[in-house]
Amino acid sequence: MSIIDAINQLALDKVELRDRPYLLYTDKLSKTALSQLAFRYTGDRVSYRDDLIKRHTSNSKSGYLNLQMHISREVEAIKQICQNATKPIVLLEDLDVLLTYLHTRPNSPLNQFWRNLAATRQLACPIWILLPKTWATEMASKENLWDIRVKYL
Repeated sequence: MSIIDAINQLALDKVELRDRPYLLYTDKLSKTALSQLAFRYTGDRVSYRDDLIKRHTSNSKSGYLNLQMHISREVEAIKQICQNATKPIVLLEDLDVLLTYLHTRPNSPLNQFWRNLAATRQLACPIWILLPKTWATEMASKENLWDIRVKYL
């Protein structure tokens, strides 16, 4: 099956709960495939990394991120990304940057972040979080938090 056929069969726009986040595990997609995904589902492609840099450079007085101390702020930032979306679906890329950062911290708050994100409600639009398939094994024990909100490409 071609990547275009696989994208067409995902039905990202046919979600039951339109106010919650969803996970889409993928292999490394080319820029063309990501553009096709966004085009097919009329989605805004947003980079968490770029958003974090923009927020940190414009709002922070500190030279340090200390994201592990601001889990709720990062969940709120994801909500704000949905609020600022100009299209009916958000495709959030590069969240693995935050997940990797949290995973490497002592007394990792990754589980807390994952629970908070899975429990997030009242988003302005559905958000599909694109993660590498390598994270699927790391998050397998936590997928019950996400019930049916997980797909693979």
